[in-house]
Amino acid sequence: MYNSEPMEVRRQLWGVRLFPSSLTWLLGIELKLPGLCNKSLYLLTHLTYGISATLTGSEQCVGCMPQGITEAEREAFELLPDDERQCIKCKTTCFLSALACYDCPDGLVCLSHINDLCKCSSSRQYLRYRYTLDELPAMLHKLKVRAESFDTWANKVRVALEVEDGRKRSLEELRALESEARERRFPNSELLQRLKNCLSEAEACVSRALGLVSGQEAGPDRVAGLQMTLAELRDFLGQMNNLPCAMHQIGDVKGILEQVEAYQTEAREALVSQPSSPGLLQSLLERGQQLGVEVPEAQQLQRQVEQARWLDEVKRTLAPSARRGTLAIMRGLLVAGASVAPSPAVDKAQAELQELLTIAERWEEKAHLCLEARQKHPPATLEAIIHEAENIPVHLPNIQSLKEALAKARAWIADVDEIQNGDHYPCLDDLEGLVAVGRDLPVGLEELRQLELQVLTAHSWREKVRPSTFTYTWSFASVCLPQVLCPCADAGSDSTKRSRWMEKELGLYKSDTELLGLSAQDLRDPGSVIVAFKEGEQKEKEGILQLRRTNSAKPSPLALLTTASSTASICVCGQVPAGVGALQCDLCQDWFHGRCVTVPRLLSSQRSSLPSSPLLAWWEWDTKFLCPLCMRSRRPRLETILALLVALQRLPVRLPEGEALQCLTERAISWQGRARQVLASEEVTALLGRLAELRQRLQAESKPEESLAYPSDGGEGTGNMPKVQGLLENGDSVTSPEKVATEEGSGKRDLELLSSILPQLSGPVLELPEATRAPLEELMMEGDLLEVTLDENHSIWQLLQAGQPPDLKRVQTLLEVRRGGAIIDMAWSGQVGREP
Repeated sequence: MYNSEPMEVRRQLWGVRLFPSSLTWLLGIELKLPGLCNKSLYLLTHLTYGISATLTGSEQCVGCMPQGITEAEREAFELLPDDERQCIKCKTTCFLSALACYDCPDGLVCLSHINDLCKCSSSRQYLRYRYTLDELPAMLHKLKVRAESFDTWANKVRVALEVEDGRKRSLEELRALESEARERRFPNSELLQRLKNCLSEAEACVSRALGLVSGQEAGPDRVAGLQMTLAELRDFLGQMNNLPCAMHQIGDVKGILEQVEAYQTEAREALVSQPSSPGLLQSLLERGQQLGVEVPEAQQLQRQVEQARWLDEVKRTLAPSARRGTLAIMRGLLVAGASVAPSPAVDKAQAELQELLTIAERWEEKAHLCLEARQKHPPATLEAIIHEAENIPVHLPNIQSLKEALAKARAWIADVDEIQNGDHYPCLDDLEGLVAVGRDLPVGLEELRQLELQVLTAHSWREKVRPSTFTYTWSFASVCLPQVLCPCADAGSDSTKRSRWMEKELGLYKSDTELLGLSAQDLRDPGSVIVAFKEGEQKEKEGILQLRRTNSAKPSPLALLTTASSTASICVCGQVPAGVGALQCDLCQDWFHGRCVTVPRLLSSQRSSLPSSPLLAWWEWDTKFLCPLCMRSRRPRLETILALLVALQRLPVRLPEGEALQCLTERAISWQGRARQVLASEEVTALLGRLAELRQRLQAESKPEESLAYPSDGGEGTGNMPKVQGLLENGDSVTSPEKVATEEGSGKRDLELLSSILPQLSGPVLELPEATRAPLEELMMEGDLLEVTLDENHSIWQLLQAGQPPDLKRVQTLLEVRRGGAIIDMAWSGQVGREP
């Protein structure tokens, strides 16, 4: 039987059960009770030693109960799963001892609940134990050694933390104590936790102190937001002094605190002694930034520095010698002034800025209205506005634009005066350019109205001249009057002349003024234009002579065996003219299809002053043919051109047509003078007299021969001759497009009558000596080059025609063309020729 007194004693000593975890709890008990643990374990050993006699040597165990239990087994509880070593009553995990039953192997109980194991007999129950009584003394010795070492360590820690000897330990000594506890694996206790907290706090203070010192060395380059306030610096120094640890960084922190306090005193004095200079405030602010500690006075210094800077910027902006600021700068200063510290100086500066900004905006708006207004103001008004705005110390963009516009207007007026007061009348192109520039200027210019009137008058003169005087024979609108009147300097080349005509038809025309070598600058000089025209006239004459020789050598298309060759003539249609219907130009001697060109009148006189010609006066028939390459205009009379020149001289504008008309007039008058001189010679006067007598005789003989020359058909023959005579007397009415359209049937009968009298024509009626013929032919050629109609030209033509046989082939060709429906009078009625 076992006595239960040892178990009760243990319960009184420790207030715990003796179950498998009890020894582990003893080894990890609070180290302030090491003596109690040693004493209790010693008592436990002696109380249980008396019952060990009933057990065999290997079965001696700790804690058997007097319930008739005689069996015991040693068990390594730490190797069992937790659910197999739990008390079925209190669920306590057993580690040193437990009671089990052979009949109920699925459960066990701790020694406090032996009555709750099962209802089996106690003889079937047995004790399961971990250690024997022989093993407990060794464990007790180890516990004693460990308790003594912990007691020694705890005394050292307590003295160090409470500074009982008056000496603060260094950080290295405290770290050594912590290392000793870690190496000996002392359990966590309040004393160890205090040591760890002290070390952690000391290390944090050292790190913070080092950061403070390094931040002071970094100055303004340190990381923003890491500065410490002055109050935090004082608390930090107190914290370092209160720690039971000696740190040499305390001296550095004290030095920083002394610097900050001295800086604070200096900053307060600077703030009190207002107004201070901006330089002094800025230097104090920079010194404060280098301390690494936020001082309350630093914010005040910052505000004072910003205020001083703003006032200084306002002063510099409004200074008379300073560069003028823009409206945006003024508005920015006002916005920035609202954020600076208020003061009387700031309020005064803001008022001045606001007043200046209001005045500047008002003048800027006024300048904008002047620039955008439809009613432009004169230069004097704009100059007054600019003069008033000059007193405002602000850069105004609209005022500057107005000033630039006024400067351009003055330069424009100077250009106008220079042109108007020059040696020559200004060119129309220059005036048009000045008008275009003047219209774009936002300035009212009186000279602009005068220039516009001059340009309008010039255009009006030009528009009247073109349709009424010079009707172009080319079917394109890109040709201007100077190009028509300009001499053809390259007339000597048939291919060049023809290609230029084709270029004109295709819109690729190169003007004759360019062929004369006249540049844009030369065209502005009347003298250069006249000299170039004179040179061009001589080149044109030489070229047409060469062209006549070249074309005369070409085979005649009227020949029966004419075939296409490299030397054959080419019509404007691009084909080789051949057979009946081909006409030869009397100027260039080239051949063309009669259907592709404008053919001349046959029976109408070019001079309305001449009396009606008799029908048989064939030398007065209009058979002269000039190709479209040689005849470029309607060729008005010289009197019309002189009237145009008189009207042009009244214009205060120089037109390109002026020099062209002047050169043409001089050329025509010069030719007219030479022609009159030749026609007034004794030989030519006699020839003209003979033609006049022959004409009178034919006219007198025409009446009695009317019935014989024109036989009637069915009683209508008596009216045929008067009808043809009417054609001779009023050719315009017959050849007008309206008459042609309304009297188509009668026109066919007229052509038959003209064909019937061709066999009666004979000639020559005059004998022209070679000495007389050659000058007349040269004059005729030069007269055909003139784009003007002269009576002398017609007189020379009649003399040359009368001095040779009638050209019956040409007359027949003209009649055939008219019979074929070709348009005969298109050029003379103001229309264009038929295009190929």
